[in-house]
Amino acid sequence: MSLTNRGYMNKLLKIDLTRQSVLSEKLDENVMQHFLGGKGLGTYLLYRGLKAHTAPLSPDNMLILAVGPLTGTNAPTSGRFCVMCKSPATGTISDAYCGGFFGSTLKYAGYDAIVISGAASSPIKIIIDNDNVSLEDASELSGEKVQQTNIALRKKYGEDIQSVVIGPAGERLSPISGMFSGVRTAGRGGVGAVMGSKKLKAIVVRGSKGVVVADREQFEEAVWIAHRALRMSSQIKRLKDIGTANIIKLVNAAGALPTRNFQLGQFDRTDDLSGEIWRQKYWKKDIACFGCPIACSKIAFSEKYRTTIDGPDYETIFALGTNCGVYDHEAIFYGNYLCDAYGVDTISVGNIIGFVMELFQRGLATRDDFDGIEARWGDGDALVRLIEKIGKGEGVGELLQQGVRAISQHFPGSEDFAMQVKGLEMPGYLPRAAKGIGLSYAISERGACHLRGSPLSEILGGAEPLTTSGKAALFKSNQLDSTVVNTLILCYFVKFGLTLKEIFQMVTPATGFDFQHPRDLEHIGERIITLCRMFNLREGFSNKDDVLPKRSLAEPLPSGPAKGQVVDLDTMRAEYYQLMGWDEQGVPKPETLDGLGLSEIL
Repeated sequence: MSLTNRGYMNKLLKIDLTRQSVLSEKLDENVMQHFLGGKGLGTYLLYRGLKAHTAPLSPDNMLILAVGPLTGTNAPTSGRFCVMCKSPATGTISDAYCGGFFGSTLKYAGYDAIVISGAASSPIKIIIDNDNVSLEDASELSGEKVQQTNIALRKKYGEDIQSVVIGPAGERLSPISGMFSGVRTAGRGGVGAVMGSKKLKAIVVRGSKGVVVADREQFEEAVWIAHRALRMSSQIKRLKDIGTANIIKLVNAAGALPTRNFQLGQFDRTDDLSGEIWRQKYWKKDIACFGCPIACSKIAFSEKYRTTIDGPDYETIFALGTNCGVYDHEAIFYGNYLCDAYGVDTISVGNIIGFVMELFQRGLATRDDFDGIEARWGDGDALVRLIEKIGKGEGVGELLQQGVRAISQHFPGSEDFAMQVKGLEMPGYLPRAAKGIGLSYAISERGACHLRGSPLSEILGGAEPLTTSGKAALFKSNQLDSTVVNTLILCYFVKFGLTLKEIFQMVTPATGFDFQHPRDLEHIGERIITLCRMFNLREGFSNKDDVLPKRSLAEPLPSGPAKGQVVDLDTMRAEYYQLMGWDEQGVPKPETLDGLGLSEIL
């Protein structure tokens, strides 16, 4: 039976930039029932289509943009899209997500996913106008910043288009570069570098088709229930009022706010960086992505710089603020602006500069090592100057843009406080103050990540943060739920108002698949996580890579509610492997693969 009119457009677009060829093919119903879309479909396509040990920046790497069966419907937060590839930052499988309006527009153009392979010989852009797909020269955009590229594309193709672009950092193949759509970002894992390696500056899409679901009446009822649940959530209300920055004081109180390159868990100027202060001084309006009732994005304006940004969000405030000891709003604002302009990930940038500042603290570096910049804790001017170096890739920026792991190799004795896992810099929660989060950073298939099942409830009052007991099960449960959300391409924040039950009630009438229980979706999540694991194992990763920096494992936290704590990772990791049906080395057992229906794929 066809997938058409069942939440899918039933079309996969394949573009080979080397051959300059464009083809489309129908989706496989059996594959979609097992993987649904988004992360699931992207993982399946990447595992099946990419040869082991392919160099991430070679033409052979695949760049996949995928949506899900709920994308473009009136399900809440249904406008996002997923980007998947082999990461140049880590060498692992990588998935990044972006809000805005590109995802729904791609769906309206008639596609469930784009698979891009090969590489052009000169800068190029992909133009998708419903059924018409063309490749056009993009030399005039070469070297342009993100905002200028967006302006040029709208001027040429019209105000009704949506686009995904890279900035100069992506063109330079920096492993901390992202892909940008409007003011939103697929930021982590170096996806921008993969796009740049293909000489692909932009993807432009216009779509005017609709999405039809299998059972409209039942679907509309389920959507109404989902929207009601989100309206009733106090956490969603706080996101609407003051964005993700609403948690900064809570995280600080729990002693889990990374400060001075994760040396400490509390910052004494946190009140100055709260969402309330940003609302009072900088945020001028709220905006929402397609189909989003939350509107967590805050548009800020700086009188000093006479420009606007989307943000800063919690992760950027931590990265450019507390992690560097900086509480200067203008420095954080302008740092955020520069990261967006040049096309780099703020989390990685903040980790890089925090690491550099600790090098100075320990006497392992001098201003001569950093083009005359003396990077001391709290120095907002040094923060901005280093971000400019990174954005332009000039001078010491050529090294800094490679990420913390690469930088630490140039400074012997610094590896223990290079706060990264598998090459991906840590996000804004201190593992020593929340043990389950520590486990999630170590296990996450793309490297240190708070969006792949981290039990953030530990630091928000939902679980005891300093015990390891039960954390493997808590992480696994969160990981399965997050994977389902990322497979359907909903926003992570729906988890603050919806359970898997409400999501299940939308998926079944949308697709017509005969799922009987929300646990069926969990089973799909487990299948996808396990296939990601098999991808990484095939690339040479092992249980030895499921680790944390030595600071997290052996350096007792000196102060705060978690004083004296380190992460006992071995116990939690072993329990997690067991719960997942993996052996002691973290390899899925044959019976696990059989039970998940993966044996035939592998």
